[in-house]
Formats: sequence, C-alpha cells, structure tokens
Amino acid sequence: MKPRRIGGLGRVVRFAAEVGDAVVQAARSLLAHRLRAALTIAGVSVGIMAVIVIFMVEAGMTNSFASQLNSLGPNTLYVHKWAWGVGGNDWWKLRNRPVVSQLDYRAVVANATLPLAVAPLANAEAVVARGEKEVAHVDVRGTAEAFLDAGGWQLRRGRFISDLDHELGSDACVIGADLEDAFFKGQEPLGQRLKVGPTARCTVVGSLVRKGNAFGRSQDGLLVLPLSSFLRTFGARRGLTIAVVAPAGKVMETEDEIVAVMRAARRLGPDQADNFSVNRQDKILQGFNQTMMVTNLVGILVGVITAIVAGIGIMNILLVSVKERTREIGIRRALGARRASILMQFLCEAVMVALVGGALGVALGAGAAALIDLVSPMPASIDPKVVLGGVLGSCLLGAVFGLWPALSAAFLPPIDALRHE
Repeated sequence: MKPRRIGGLGRVVRFAAEVGDAVVQAARSLLAHRLRAALTIAGVSVGIMAVIVIFMVEAGMTNSFASQLNSLGPNTLYVHKWAWGVGGNDWWKLRNRPVVSQLDYRAVVANATLPLAVAPLANAEAVVARGEKEVAHVDVRGTAEAFLDAGGWQLRRGRFISDLDHELGSDACVIGADLEDAFFKGQEPLGQRLKVGPTARCTVVGSLVRKGNAFGRSQDGLLVLPLSSFLRTFGARRGLTIAVVAPAGKVMETEDEIVAVMRAARRLGPDQADNFSVNRQDKILQGFNQTMMVTNLVGILVGVITAIVAGIGIMNILLVSVKERTREIGIRRALGARRASILMQFLCEAVMVALVGGALGVALGAGAAALIDLVSPMPASIDPKVVLGGVLGSCLLGAVFGLWPALSAAFLPPIDALRHE
C-alpha cells in the first residue's frame, strides 16, 4: 500500500504546527536556563541600545537642523564678503575681499529683476536698557522694509521699519519676543523708549512673533533698526549682507542674476574671480551632511561590532544547548522527528533570544534618546524606521548566528546522539 501524499494545505498545516511546537519548546528551554538566557539577552539589548541611541540622536539633529535652516528662509540667498563654511587656506583667500556696501545693495535693487524681495542686513551685539533694567548680548540689526519677507518673520503688533524710516534715519525700532518679555511683560510696548548701546535711543513701533532657536541660539533676542540709524550708531564702514528672496523653483536662476549684477556693479572683468559670495542653504546642508556621514559610519561600525559580539553570544548559548540536549535530539530523531523540526526549534530559540534582546534594546534606546533630548542641548527624536530596523535587525541576527548550531543539531546522526552521555 503506497503512503498517502500530503497536499498543499496539509503541508501548510503541518508547517504551522511545527513552528508553534518549536516556539513552545524554545520558550521552555530558555525558561529552564533563565540565567544563561538573561545574560545573552542583556548583551544583545545593550548593543542594540547603543546603535539605537546613535541613530536617534542623528535623526533628531537632522530634523532640528532642517527646521532651523528653513527658518532662514527656504528660498533666500545671502550676498556677503564671506562664503559660508570656509576655513584654512580659503579664509586667507577671502579676508582681503571688499565688504558688501550700500552701493552693492542699491545695484541689486535697481538691476535684479527676479528677486521677490531684497533686504540689507547689518549686525552688531549691544546692551539694550530701559530704566534700570538691562539685557546684554542683544542682536541689533539694521535693515529695511523687506526684512520681514527675507527672513520669514511676522509682526505680532504695531508696524515694521519702513523704507522711509531708512531714508530719514528715524529712531524707530522693532523688538523680538525675548525683549518684549524682558522689558514689557504685561505692558504695552508701542511708543516706549529704549537705550541701545552707550548713547543711542529708539522708540518701539512694533514687535515680532516668536521664532524660536536656530543653531543653538535664540532668534528672538533681537532689536531691529533702520539701516541708516544702525550705521550712524555702530559705524558707517560696517559691511552688509544682502538677503535676496528668490521665486519658488528659480533659486539657481536668481543666483546667476545676482552674480551678474554684482560683477557689473564692481566692474569685474571676464578673467577676474568673484570678490563676493552668494550663499545658499544647500551649502550649509552639504557641510552638515558630510558631518552626518561620519556619524553614520560610526553608527554602522558600532552596529557591526555589536552584532558580532551579540551573535557570538547567541551562538555560544545554542552550542551549549545542543550539547546538553544531544541525547534528547537522538531520541526525537529515532521516533521519527524530521531534521527540519529540529532545525526550526533551535532557530526559534536563537531568534527568540535576539528578539527579546532587540525589543528591550529598542525600548532602552528610545528612553535614553528621550532623556538626552530633555536634559541636553543635543536633540534626539524617535524615528519609527530606526525602531523597526532595530527589531528586524535583531531577528536577522538571531537567525544568522543561530543557523550553524541549529544545523549541527539537525544533522546529528541518531545512533551517535543516542550513545551520548
């Protein structure tokens, strides 16, 4: 009589039953050797936690940097003497460039056709006072009416500096949220007088909506003056930055036009290099991405070392388990257990150890990242892709390093296994 062949559905049912049985037996084996399993799980979880923390801090820094960079104005170009991110030999090449002047600003305003807005910017740090109260290290800026559009700012109350204020050199000023809270908490700031630096005075005509931090510093501790008043107070020879707002999708075209206008204004010949820089956000982003690439490599290296160490621990615990249960394996094989069933049982044991360790490591890593974000200036955020990668990676780790011990158990000769003491 021929043995009846099992159909496709029967194979699925049998496989499901074998997997369930393998999981149950693997759990019983781990519970029977709790200390050994706990030490292996601890090793896996510590390794996974280290990798998770590195990548979550990186994700937090990337998100924070992108947000802060966007606060500069996503389509804003900055014309300046210096190129962003220069150092070393580049610094010596650029130090003798002429500063950007009001003549350059007027040339851009008069001749550039693509920009939506053009604003001059000059910066200084000063003490601002009202009566007996002083606030040090205030970011004082001189500018014109287009500053709101160029920097993505919004008025909270009052009005902003107008081009007429700039032309007349009026004493009008607009304050950021930090100064409004410092001097006028619960009061009306409009019309109040402030002392800027050692001698200058200004009248508050408006205040700005809070913008938050950028690159580790508050953007709201600022006071805005008309450019002419600023230069009268802090020095007329001070260099400017020209902020140019490009139309959406035409940043590169606008940059080319600004370069042409600036070269014409400075009478540069075809064979002469630019003696100014047009800075875009992607230049900062490029430098940041290079830094993050190093962090990625460190994270990958830590992950590889962690995987090897944790995998060796999983392999050792399984090899010991196979040696201890050699006679049991022989009995099961003699009673008709398939090699696949033995293989599946030990693979399930390896994957279970790695999965528990990985889940614990992900939880500890997420908690550590949240704590870092809370108590330190370094941002960290929980990235679902990193969490999922940690769990799936730990499962793969268990399967890879558990394969050899599982194969060793599955291919033990039944007679030799039964003889084992």
